[in-house]
Amino acid sequence: MKKSSRFILLITFLLFLQMQGMGQRTECGTDYIHNHLMQTDSVYRKQIRLIESQVEARTQNHANIEFGGTLYRIPVVVHVIHLGEPIGTASNISDIQIQQAVAGLNDRFRNVNGLGVDVELEFCLASKDPNGNSTNGINRVNGSNVPNYSANGITPTGNTCSGAVETAIKNLSRWPVSDYYNIWVVSEICNGGFVGYASYPVGGLYDGLVIVSTSMTSTSGTLPHEVGHGFFLYHTFNGDGGNISCPVDTNCLINGDRVCDTPPHKQGDCGTTNPCPSAGVWNNSRYNYMAYCPLVNRFTQGQKDRIRATVIVAPRASLLTSVGCGAIGIKEISSKNMFSVFPNPAKNVINVRADITLLGSAYMVYDNRGKIILKGKITSENTIIELGGLSEGVYLFRVGEGLKQTFKVIKE
Repeated sequence: MKKSSRFILLITFLLFLQMQGMGQRTECGTDYIHNHLMQTDSVYRKQIRLIESQVEARTQNHANIEFGGTLYRIPVVVHVIHLGEPIGTASNISDIQIQQAVAGLNDRFRNVNGLGVDVELEFCLASKDPNGNSTNGINRVNGSNVPNYSANGITPTGNTCSGAVETAIKNLSRWPVSDYYNIWVVSEICNGGFVGYASYPVGGLYDGLVIVSTSMTSTSGTLPHEVGHGFFLYHTFNGDGGNISCPVDTNCLINGDRVCDTPPHKQGDCGTTNPCPSAGVWNNSRYNYMAYCPLVNRFTQGQKDRIRATVIVAPRASLLTSVGCGAIGIKEISSKNMFSVFPNPAKNVINVRADITLLGSAYMVYDNRGKIILKGKITSENTIIELGGLSEGVYLFRVGEGLKQTFKVIKE
């Protein structure tokens, strides 16, 4: 019995150590980079505040909620920075693993498990490279010659670990951030200090996310977590001072994670009740993809609103007009197909081919701030609308007061 008890204690201790190691390797480096840049880079600080104000304005007036029913598609390129291993081994992960990881990412954003909300955002591996050539959306580069990469992996901006310089690694392979969302798969981050990190949406040559090869899988929550950051979601525990105190919760649109249906909490709070004095559905935070809790399974409506408000303003808006996936990045979902708009993208005019039941109905064209810039009536089954005076960008075309049928229009 004594031997058996000792054996059980030994196994328990080893499992504890394993779980502790897993805990260290589940840490995200996004906050460290963001906080460093907010303190040291005035341009970055200004860009964050600008996009924050734009996103806040859109979530406050709920314009992006009204414009639901449109599926946004984002072209993705995956750069595998390996150590010279054969394809499919160690850091040089296989095409299938990458494809499955992207499929798992889409499952989470589309709420396949039914536990959260459908963000109506999908990611597709690029089928066209920046030169218009066919591609599978995966680039492989041997990074073993970059100083310190083999030993310690990559060093995030502002970190003092002894890995390779971040820009040196990303310069091995990167595509224009205006047309592709860049994902760099690396061997290690700070010698195992982090499993991933992402850039908040301020643009720049090196915008995108970095993830270790062992977390680039269909079952890992790291990829959706980092993509969430890339589309301007904060941690659900944002503002806890490093797991020290409950985040301020005076105004849910400007405090904490700036989302109103994810109750603020401390990083380590993952139990059945929230120790912080926060109202709302606790499961929305402790089971959230943007938490550090062990079981995550959802995005919320508030996070969806924030993501969709982010994707239609610069710099992410340009991804919607990319042809990286072989077609325009906006896919319309219409239950009745009562009208169509062409050409799309358009230069000077658009033709609206409408069902006869829509004759006399009002139409409106909105800019990316939700402001009406054109309006009129459907006068025939093929109504022509002049766009010559509009600047380039993405616009929303809406027909009918009660029906609120919508369509996205790209002005070139």
